[in-house]
Amino acid sequence: MAQHPHIGRTQPEDLQGPGHRRARTDRGAASERSVLLSTRELHLGLNAPGIGTYKSAWRRTGIDPESTATGEFYIRLAQLAEQGLFDAFFLADQPALDGGWDRNASAARLDPVIALTTAAAHTEYVGLVATVSSTWHHPYNLARSIQSLDRVSHGRAGWNVVTSYNPRIAGSYGLDSPPPKAERYARAREFTGIVESLWRTWSPGAIVADKESGVFARADAVNPITHTGEFFSVDGGSTVPPSEQGLPVIFQAGGSAAGLDLASRYADAVFASAMTLEVALDLRRRLDTAASVRASSRAPVLILPGAALTLASTDEEAARRREELDGIDGSLSGRQYLAGRLGLSPDELDLDAPLPLHKVDLEERKEVNSEGFLRSIVGLAESGRPLRELLRDGTGHLTVVGSPGTVADTFETWFATSAVDGFNLMFDVIEESLPLFVDEVVPLLQDRGLFRRKYEGTTLRDHLGLPRPRW
Repeated sequence: MAQHPHIGRTQPEDLQGPGHRRARTDRGAASERSVLLSTRELHLGLNAPGIGTYKSAWRRTGIDPESTATGEFYIRLAQLAEQGLFDAFFLADQPALDGGWDRNASAARLDPVIALTTAAAHTEYVGLVATVSSTWHHPYNLARSIQSLDRVSHGRAGWNVVTSYNPRIAGSYGLDSPPPKAERYARAREFTGIVESLWRTWSPGAIVADKESGVFARADAVNPITHTGEFFSVDGGSTVPPSEQGLPVIFQAGGSAAGLDLASRYADAVFASAMTLEVALDLRRRLDTAASVRASSRAPVLILPGAALTLASTDEEAARRREELDGIDGSLSGRQYLAGRLGLSPDELDLDAPLPLHKVDLEERKEVNSEGFLRSIVGLAESGRPLRELLRDGTGHLTVVGSPGTVADTFETWFATSAVDGFNLMFDVIEESLPLFVDEVVPLLQDRGLFRRKYEGTTLRDHLGLPRPRW
């Protein structure tokens, strides 16, 4: 195999040189924290839900409203994530035209695998994770496209497996509604097992390319599969040899019992919904329990909850920024999102009244929501506070409105409990807030001994501390 083209190249600046603003920190306290947490390293992913978590982000001055439908947008974000030494750039997906598309610029977006392949050509280290649903696709097509991304990026690809509860997506594929949750997860388990088997078609070292003998690959090292199951039949093998990391990394989104069972069997990391530390601790406990079925050859599953950030230089400025964004958005983003997750109409949610939980069938909502999301929402709703205040606390994910120091303090507190291994970051307006995070939050995390100062390897498995898979 040819030498990895990235080896020997200069890495991204370690954020200590000219041009990077350094936030103030207590060096003595940072040293103590460094000793305490030296055996673990915080993992950070960048999640790009359109232009930002605010649906009206496209209306901000200086923001290109059509950016999510351009390759340049994904290149810029991936390069910023790499500058910040992030583990991965993660793209969610919803293969359906969003409701309210006439006022939502994120309705225009690219296929995540294509977008990340574009970004791969303009980056060298950051991981590239595409969301593709097991409910609507065939495992052979998925296996081939993700492994192709892994090959062309030299071992930086990951697949986020989801089962898709949104009924609009069902319509995109000619169905009236998604299959029941139990069926979706049964299909996902079979689907993921097939994908892993297809990824193992070519053993490492299978290609000998002996021009004298005419032997390209050893016959005993290429292993097509024959599978006949409840949902799929596959007789054949992948055309894509393994990359430098062996196999792409598998992520799983969600914290339901069925989701954690899937994660415990196949996933390397879980993107979870946890608004509070108590929910995150419970998620860790439930995942550890589910992991009793996990093969001994697989490393423990990493937990990376979502974190929605409104960031400014001071806490006061961040609060003003949040008010400004709410003024443009009219709380539209949070209210529409929450209504959809709870099976209500946005008109049923009065911003100045408590969340009407009596209208929500929580058992029925478990069909389309993770337990972490529901536990978080129920816990906040029971406070009786008006919905407007609840939305400021987030809609399913840890939400931080504050300065770089406040964000770093929050991350350190959660990380120190061992409930989480890092965070998958979402920003109110990505291209406004991500540069500030890279310039000011990352150095704080580095000074506290929580985060890398340079990439120690070239693959996504290297960044996440995952071993190469055994063949």
